[in-house]
Amino acid sequence: MIEEKIQSVNWHITGKCNYSCKFCYVQNLNAEIRDLKIVHEILDKLHSTNNDQLDIQKINFVGGEPFLHPNFDKILSMAHNIGFVTSIVTNGSFINKDNIENISRYTDWIGISIDSIDDQVEAELGRGRGKHVTHALEVADLVHDYGMKLKVNTTVTRLTYKEDMHHLIESMNPHRWKIFQMLHIEGQNDLCVEDLSITDQQFESFRIHHQDVRLRNNKKPTFESNDDMIGSYLILDPAGKVLSNRDGRYTPFELDEFLLNPASIIDSKKYIERDGVYAW
Repeated sequence: MIEEKIQSVNWHITGKCNYSCKFCYVQNLNAEIRDLKIVHEILDKLHSTNNDQLDIQKINFVGGEPFLHPNFDKILSMAHNIGFVTSIVTNGSFINKDNIENISRYTDWIGISIDSIDDQVEAELGRGRGKHVTHALEVADLVHDYGMKLKVNTTVTRLTYKEDMHHLIESMNPHRWKIFQMLHIEGQNDLCVEDLSITDQQFESFRIHHQDVRLRNNKKPTFESNDDMIGSYLILDPAGKVLSNRDGRYTPFELDEFLLNPASIIDSKKYIERDGVYAW
């Protein structure tokens, strides 16, 4: 039986991004931490806490676009040296054959966000300028070549819920594929709700169509509805505050306050049920 402990954290270390994805639920975040001493203190608190609710082993660096943080390489290596399993969730635009070797020294997982099989649809969604899918395929090959594990993140919207992504996922050959129903967070992505949100039934139709996909080691995709996501993620904002999304908007809490009572913010049962702990 898997212990119902929160074992991973998503740290949105910057709100800056070179893309403008309309559905992004972290569009309005505060300024990032530049002081590496403070970053180290936060990482150390997360790594050293081990109780009946928390045992943080893995850190996902997210944005915005994490590569736009001016000290990202130092933060990444710091987390690796502390002992975290390290993961980067990125649009992939800053990864290329010239820097992939250095990235691989401190990174266990690369998560590439890709939401459509069509470059132009991605551009319409705000992800890239017409070459996102093409570049993501190139990045996937580089990730495999340099021995990191590949995750693909897909947000399903009204423009894409009828698409067939079998061939694309087969070509990228990821270790993990996470598929999200577009989530509305008040104050973050309000402007796209009418045009891009989908019903539970539309998300279910996408799930049914893709539930036969098998990844490396015969793993199944992970599907997360809006209900699955609410209250089941440990999220840090760029300033290191914990964000609760339980009421459909972000409510910040001091990290020390959260560490005293994690259950008041994160539902560990939902975290486990959405496959929050896996063989990383």
